[in-house]
Amino acid sequence: MKKQTILTAIFALLALTVSAGQPRVKNVIYLIGDGMGFGSVSALLLSQNEKTGFEYAPVIGLSETCSADNFVTDSPAGGTALATGIRTRNGYLGVDPEGNQLTSILRKAQTMGKRTGIVVNTVLTEATPAAFYGGVKSRKESLRLAEQFVESGVDVAIGSGLSVFVGRPDSVDLTAELIKRGYDVYLDWGATARSTADRFVSILPMSDVHRRNKSSNTTAGAAEGAEVCLAAQLAAENGEEPTSGDPTEYLTRATEKALATLERTADRNGFFLMIESAIIDGYGHNNDSEGMIEEMREFDRTLQMLVKYVEAHPETLLVVTADHETGGTGVSYRSYEVGGEAPVVLSFSTKGHTGTVVPIFAYGAGAEEFGAIMKNTELPKIIERLINGKKKTKK
Repeated sequence: MKKQTILTAIFALLALTVSAGQPRVKNVIYLIGDGMGFGSVSALLLSQNEKTGFEYAPVIGLSETCSADNFVTDSPAGGTALATGIRTRNGYLGVDPEGNQLTSILRKAQTMGKRTGIVVNTVLTEATPAAFYGGVKSRKESLRLAEQFVESGVDVAIGSGLSVFVGRPDSVDLTAELIKRGYDVYLDWGATARSTADRFVSILPMSDVHRRNKSSNTTAGAAEGAEVCLAAQLAAENGEEPTSGDPTEYLTRATEKALATLERTADRNGFFLMIESAIIDGYGHNNDSEGMIEEMREFDRTLQMLVKYVEAHPETLLVVTADHETGGTGVSYRSYEVGGEAPVVLSFSTKGHTGTVVPIFAYGAGAEEFGAIMKNTELPKIIERLINGKKKTKK
């Protein structure tokens, strides 16, 4: 009897040891490449000799990207699926096909006591980030989305799009409302980089957050120019000297800043950070081979930094995927000498989105859950289950 008791204790200890060897998911980083399909990833892999962040992924899966009413999703419906686990109609954002408000994984993380953040190289009210905090029947309702952002309770946000927060048709100053709610509000990169605030919103000029798409042959429009001037004016009123950031380094720097703030202020509940690299989609729409490759290199700089972060923080899960593929992007037939170099040239089959599956790359705690072919709606559900500490149910 004593021998049996000892064996039982040994087996119990072994079980605890195995369980302890699997770190819980405390922090979640959700990196979304808008329009990033296999062609985009291939462009990066073939255009440089150094190891990319994608190649460090221990687990790779596939995601179907259909919306509720089309094999080809748009960004609002694609973002909604990745944020809420529910497919909706093209054009709808953060609501179900009947128009009912959905609850995103970011919102759920907040109820679990996690700090939350959003970093984007586009406007904060763009489709993908907005799906994590808002709900409207059209992405054009940017004024309403700005109001929903103010009400969202997100702790750290860095992006662009000042014009829907101030100078609005209703004359409401939403930056003042953010300050009332305990946020510091910054309008240039210098102030953002220097911040020691626990909660802040940084709304930068568009020229600071991403390179202009050369293939569009456009210059800064009136709205963007007015936004930059308004940012300078408000900064001057606060006694600040506006400084410009380097758009090619922006996403990495902004992500580092958000991570440092969330990590410093989070307790044992950890944090949830959503990051979107939005401009891959634009180069796909414009069938811009050179621009796509450069944008993927910028994406990879951020990814490489995040891979190192996860290695240093074993309770962190990093999930990398796309809302859809854009451009029908492929690698063109091109000969080169063995051991030599030749520029990668991409071919495109459309200037729109496609319904092809997109890759999933997972790193860190819980990564093994993502090594499968799944619907886009499964990703936030798996994340929710992992941060709740629930194991996968065997079929």
